[in-house]
Parts: sequence; C-alpha cells; structure tokens
Amino acid sequence: MKIADIGTWAMAVAALASLALSAVNYVAPDNGIHGAAGALLVIVSSALILVGAVLLAVDRSASRALTATVAVLLLLGILGTGLAAYFLEADMLVALMVVAMAGWLGRALAPRTQNWEPVT
Repeated sequence: MKIADIGTWAMAVAALASLALSAVNYVAPDNGIHGAAGALLVIVSSALILVGAVLLAVDRSASRALTATVAVLLLLGILGTGLAAYFLEADMLVALMVVAMAGWLGRALAPRTQNWEPVT
C-alpha cells in the first residue's frame, strides 16, 4: 500500500468520525453548540471532506487536474472545518481535523512510486 493511500484513508476516517461527532454535538442538548448554525456547517463540511477523500481513494482513473482540484478543495475544507471547530470550542473535532491534515500532508508529500511495506 502506498503512503499516499494511507494518507487518503486517514482523511476519510477522520472525516467520518468528525461527521459522527458533529452530528451528536448538533443534537445533544447538553453542550453549548446544540442546534448552532456553526455545528451544522461542520456536519456539512465533514461530509464533503469524506466524499472527497473517498473519491480520491477509489477513483484511480481521474485526470491529474481533477485529482489536484479535489486535493486543494480537501485542504480548504480541512482548514475551514478545523477553524469552525475551534470557534465552536469542540476540541475533539479540532483533533480530528489535525488527523485529516496529517493524512492530507501524507498524500501530498509522498513520492508517487514508493510503496510502504511493514517490517517483519
């Protein structure tokens, strides 16, 4: 498995966890962001990050231009979602966006020909 693939799936897993956590935060009445528009924004942006990451992970036939466009949109989505989570004081969501950013960096900076093999 390539390092870039690991980074892409890390983004997808972080986005899925962020989607679940932000949905819980939106409906749970025991927190300060229950029903807030910012919490709804984080739900939508997490879903879009998830879709973009899965698209990159699954579609190998996409053009370089489409792949680059999706990667840039993912970067903007991760940064924006992390900022919104920071303003909402949702520390776990910020941490999940840090994981997603690490995955994005792993994908963006990985050599295209290198395969990662575990040491046995």
